[in-house]
Amino acid sequence: MTRSITTSCLEMSGYAVLGARTAGEVESLLLAQTGERRVDVLVTDADVRDTVDGLSLAGVARCLDPAVGVVYTARSLRQLDGEALEPGALRLRTPYHGHQLVALVAELLASAADRTDFDRAAA
Repeated sequence: MTRSITTSCLEMSGYAVLGARTAGEVESLLLAQTGERRVDVLVTDADVRDTVDGLSLAGVARCLDPAVGVVYTARSLRQLDGEALEPGALRLRTPYHGHQLVALVAELLASAADRTDFDRAAA
């Protein structure tokens, strides 16, 4: 249910969303990326227990695409303390309001755009 609400909220805010139920589905989506269709931000629940947990899933995503933004969600932000988090990842405590998630996604996308603009200017 959370995934469905999250998807709806992001879509209503104008984002194209690829939903996945399992870590394996996320990995498949990341491996199937093309230049025209890519995952810009991964929203993962740290509480998920699958073949790969939510924390490790972000690491896999970054291995496949170092530019992917990461938002970790968790019932307790204490779960998201420590060195296991991907650099630059943002955290959000569940339950959250849709506008909070949308703001974090927008922040990650703006940050990525700023880095791209800087890289172009430096070239």
